[in-house]
Amino acid sequence: MKKKQLSLLLACTMVTGLTACGGSTTATQAPATQAPAAAETTAEAAKTDAAPAAGGKITVLLPQHEMDTVGFYEKKSKEFQDQTGIEVELINMSWDEVANRVIAEMSSGGSSYDVIEFDNSWVARFNDNDWLEPLNGYVTDEIKNGIVPGLLDKFTAEGNLYGIVWNNDTRFLMYNKQKLADAGIEKVPTTWKELTEATTKMKDAGVADYGYVDSYMQAQSGCNEFVQTVYSFGGNFFDKDGNPVMATDAGIKAAYEYLASAYADGVVDPNCISADYETCANTYYSGSTAFFIQAWPGVYASANDPSVSNIVDQTDVAPTAISGDGTTPCVLTLPEAMAIPKTSKNKDAAWKYIEFMSSKDFDKEKCETIGALPVYTDLFADADLLASYPYWEQFGTQSENAKGLPDLLWFDEFSNVVQIESINIITGGESVEDGLASMQSQCEEIMKNYK
Repeated sequence: MKKKQLSLLLACTMVTGLTACGGSTTATQAPATQAPAAAETTAEAAKTDAAPAAGGKITVLLPQHEMDTVGFYEKKSKEFQDQTGIEVELINMSWDEVANRVIAEMSSGGSSYDVIEFDNSWVARFNDNDWLEPLNGYVTDEIKNGIVPGLLDKFTAEGNLYGIVWNNDTRFLMYNKQKLADAGIEKVPTTWKELTEATTKMKDAGVADYGYVDSYMQAQSGCNEFVQTVYSFGGNFFDKDGNPVMATDAGIKAAYEYLASAYADGVVDPNCISADYETCANTYYSGSTAFFIQAWPGVYASANDPSVSNIVDQTDVAPTAISGDGTTPCVLTLPEAMAIPKTSKNKDAAWKYIEFMSSKDFDKEKCETIGALPVYTDLFADADLLASYPYWEQFGTQSENAKGLPDLLWFDEFSNVVQIESINIITGGESVEDGLASMQSQCEEIMKNYK
């Protein structure tokens, strides 16, 4: 799911209500154009006629999973309800609509929801405001020892676990194996230097216009891609105490020197400055580039769909992520979790729902049913899943080096600075040194407002 800037303006909603009624579940959905109040009235009308559930009731607010076109989460919520007697009102909306509701509810201290969406970019803010119930006393060994460590770590702050991942939005390095073969390249590049050399060979052979295109536009996608590149050079924007180190960190300097040279030398398509993620995917499907640096899992299937792709049967997943120095491969993870608000009046029932929707058996069924990426480490090597998705083995290997975005109270301001200064640097508007110095000084000024 693509993350947007948060607004407190509430938009029109689509509500799915799950209510217990004589042992059955009734789902009601408001028309897409219906106003929020009317949509909620529709759901309330359905609840009025429902018999009270023996196990209480919880209200769950989550975005619609982009791969769930068959109502899997609704079906499993009904199954949970039937098994436990806990009535579930499941509210699904777009990510932006859910984000607006969650932020407004948490800011006002409301208690309307028992399980909420918890985005990877909210960790510092929610922790600072003490908005969530710590899950340390609830979490099971199966979850603690089974879920990909980076996904648990991302939602941990000051020793407290606050969220259990429901959507593993991790990106992976994919490539066009036919183009590499046509250029006589036998080894998949594992470093940016090797990728640059491979690009030169492919351009000389006339099999690719550029090595890759990425979304370096002035938007959150741009910040995502710049952060991943910095990580891949072993760099960071902040030291262990959270202080900006853009002007002094050797890894970040090496990353931006690479980015500037890649743009100047035509390794990356110059359209990267205005390309969004959809444009990156379509450019890769067209066959004009050979690498997709941070492809989401669905790219593999789309690349093999002749209705949208010119490169059917040519895509493969790299055995390892790209690295600047050969020792720090990195892919970006942008996961989403389920969390329990401190204001929930039904915390135990809320945890039972999260536990049910986070078990390893649930995760495997989810993978089999909608093709969503696993959150459990072992499932990347599960024989049943690999029979359908053999390339998930490489996904698992790359996931071992997944990192998330920085945890900052002022993440939006940080992202905006990175977007603007990075474009200036890679297009030659300012030197690497001057651009990074400017990035650091702006971040230092912003930080003063949060002390």
